[in-house]
Amino acid sequence: MLNAVKQEALKRKNILLFIGLFFLFISLYTFLDFEGNTNYKVMTNNYGIIVVSIHIFINLVIAILSSIMVGFSMINYSLTKVEPVGSNAIPFFTFIFGLLTFGCTGCIVAFFSAIGIAFSPIILPNGNLLWKFGALGLVIIGFIWILYSIEHTKCKIKPGVKKNEKN
Repeated sequence: MLNAVKQEALKRKNILLFIGLFFLFISLYTFLDFEGNTNYKVMTNNYGIIVVSIHIFINLVIAILSSIMVGFSMINYSLTKVEPVGSNAIPFFTFIFGLLTFGCTGCIVAFFSAIGIAFSPIILPNGNLLWKFGALGLVIIGFIWILYSIEHTKCKIKPGVKKNEKN
């Protein structure tokens, strides 16, 4: 099934979908970087160009993988009408982890207050680079899981219809 999804992904409308999803995700991750660390110039002054470059590179990788995950899930659903197992849970957990990772202070404070934790991961060194590596790991696991789920998708067959049945 994964080969069919890959073939479908090469169509113009799906390439445009992937591009749109990429820009959505990279915009979100850049916004969250700015929310937690003001902007890349301030981050460069505080942490150095290498750390900021690593942040930007990880944002690009996460945006690419997330775009492929969402796009492949949508294509798989359009082909089979079966949603890949875990395709709803993985983006939810990566979103929550992303809020913690990128340091959206208002979101973190509200989230931690709701569950009774009185600290913020923005205190981690290098602008939360450690958390961002954790988010990257979570996205990679989710990406592998989605590909596995798509590869093992079983199409629903209508009961009573037999292939090559002669009357």
